[in-house]
Amino acid sequence: MTLKVTDYKQLPTTISNYSKERYISKSFMDNEWHNIWQDNWLLAGLACDVKTSGDYFLFNIGTEQVLVCHTDKGSIQAFYNVCQHRGNQLVTTQRGNATSFRCAYHAWTYDIDGNLKTVPSADRFGLDPKCEDLALRPIHTACWNGFVFINLAQQPDSLESYLGPIAGLLEPYHFEEMTLVADQTVHLECNWKAVVDNFGELYHVDFLHPQHKRMVDCSNDTVRLFNNGHTGVEVPGATVSPRYPVPDNPTDIQSSQLISLGLDPDDFKGRVLEIREAVQKQKRLVNAGLGMNYHRFSDEQLSDVWQYNLFPNAILSFTPEHCWILRPRPHPTDPQRCEFDKISLVKFADSTDPDKDILGPGKTSTLLTSPGKANGKRNRPETDVFNYDQVISGEKDMTDTINQDVALLAGVQRGMASKGFDKVFLSEDEIRVQHFHDHVDSVINHP
Repeated sequence: MTLKVTDYKQLPTTISNYSKERYISKSFMDNEWHNIWQDNWLLAGLACDVKTSGDYFLFNIGTEQVLVCHTDKGSIQAFYNVCQHRGNQLVTTQRGNATSFRCAYHAWTYDIDGNLKTVPSADRFGLDPKCEDLALRPIHTACWNGFVFINLAQQPDSLESYLGPIAGLLEPYHFEEMTLVADQTVHLECNWKAVVDNFGELYHVDFLHPQHKRMVDCSNDTVRLFNNGHTGVEVPGATVSPRYPVPDNPTDIQSSQLISLGLDPDDFKGRVLEIREAVQKQKRLVNAGLGMNYHRFSDEQLSDVWQYNLFPNAILSFTPEHCWILRPRPHPTDPQRCEFDKISLVKFADSTDPDKDILGPGKTSTLLTSPGKANGKRNRPETDVFNYDQVISGEKDMTDTINQDVALLAGVQRGMASKGFDKVFLSEDEIRVQHFHDHVDSVINHP
């Protein structure tokens, strides 16, 4: 099979091999902090978490903690979560709704627009604190497709410029119409870039994720390379891998897809390779009854799984019916550790029937009862935080695919630190990994 590459950016003539130091070196980590994390747009969270005045959430990145709030002015604005009196962290709860933010140390109080409003014993200061420039320090903030982005730079380029053509390619998916159904964070013993690398190639899929051969064709994927270090891959779905014998009957995953759309798997005996086109056509037919707005999408988008990696660390894996946000965040001090977020969104099939929803690939059924409802409304799921050994033991579940990745990455990191390993050696199938690291090098070496 031939790798198809869409060259939004000129392709490299050779595959480079880079040193392992970027995964284990504290000095490289410090360089990243100044040249990557403080100079790029970062996906901080979901706009649905800050829908109304006073809604807020916290976003941790490296040594910084960011407070994202829906202000009285009707905008979403991020601030450094630091009281301007003595530097105490102002807000300590992960998310909520507030009319003001009061420091627990000396009761300095700020309104939700970040203005300093109350200072106890203000007359004891030589200068009136409320007359000084002591509002919360704002951070550049922008929203796109239901996501909140922040940028710690002084004068960043616009988010629109940063995303480039990706914004248009992903516009039909309308992630803002999806509902949050799971929010997980796992502590990993690996560098954050090892996670990005894992989701930057399909070379490992046949060996680490054998279940994928029953639902996608990773040998006929289309790769996209963009400026600013972004990449994409589009994988044919509702099919099987041609690297293996084609089964006579639909696989379990294909059968679930067919049944959810009102099709009979028995009708496709001996016709497994026709299921992808049948799914595309049937989604067009049932669109009105499901209210899924399938008219926005091309035929391929109706069946296929897309994954787009937004530099530096936001990985979106999605179909018209679901989106996973996969986001590794660097540990504040240790280059061989990180936190990995998996935020799961679902597009419910019919707004008039909240018990109908279509989930993404890998589920045993695609029409399930929606979770977490109370009094007819869904509660926001709490963030579940755990260690990777809880995934390996089976105590925590992030789906088979992510479980398999998580179980492997600590071993990758230990190998990186070994005297028996010097540098990464890449193939053409790992061109997205190279593209990512080429951009890392370009910004790390930038004066």
